[in-house]
Amino acid sequence: MILFAETNEFDEKLVTSFFQTKEGRIAYTKLGSGKKQFILLPGIGDRKESYLPLANLLAKEGTVYSFDLRGLGQSDVSFSSYGPKETALDVIHFIQKNNLENIYIIANSMTAASAVYIQANEKKRVLGLVLSGPFVRVKEPMSFGFKSMLQIMFRGPWGPSVWAKFYESLFPNQPPSDLEERKEKLKENLKEEGRMFALRSMLFASKKECEDELPNVKGNHIIIMGLKDPDFPSPEEEAYWIRDTIGGKVYLYENGGHYPFLEEPNRFYRDIQILWQKK
Repeated sequence: MILFAETNEFDEKLVTSFFQTKEGRIAYTKLGSGKKQFILLPGIGDRKESYLPLANLLAKEGTVYSFDLRGLGQSDVSFSSYGPKETALDVIHFIQKNNLENIYIIANSMTAASAVYIQANEKKRVLGLVLSGPFVRVKEPMSFGFKSMLQIMFRGPWGPSVWAKFYESLFPNQPPSDLEERKEKLKENLKEEGRMFALRSMLFASKKECEDELPNVKGNHIIIMGLKDPDFPSPEEEAYWIRDTIGGKVYLYENGGHYPFLEEPNRFYRDIQILWQKK
């Protein structure tokens, strides 16, 4: 349900709308029209605007919904919990409320786990997944010391600036031309009350319930990894593990970091079209 809309600062024609869940509103934008439905989910700490270059390309193919996660961007901070399953449940609610079909989900980082959960529970509606820089499984548990360090780094007035610096590090070779502006927007957003709490909650949230759904989503998928992605010890190994687990096709971007859809949007768009183009 759309409650109200407001102009988005990145594009005068792009309007932010909201849908209501039990605990708060989730913000999203809509571009294009057509039978194919694209749902774009950003990673932790990111905002829906990150997808704008890709969303403009996908709008030629169908209807594009770009989401803010709970507690981030323009979404509310009234939620009791934050994590990949929570994101999945929000999107499932949106899909069912709007009776969407012919859906392709494009997700980055943590929300790749959300995408897995969504498709496992909406097999008839979700026709394929694009997972970029994806975290879909539980890795080694964080030590108490590492958890404590993260809490200190991202708690307090310096938290938004530390996160923006970390965000910058995820573009080791091909930063977008407007990286400084993007960092400032992230910092401004994270300074708002409740948003750093949401971010920290996502960092520590479990992916277990999403990982358990991996055997239920074998099929039409694309996994895209930047080989310079600093978030993975071996991006190539992780990409092929996901491919071997759920099926699909792997694309490795030689100079790519954690955000291949933003670093090389035209290449990304060309690579994912195989999901819906007739053979």
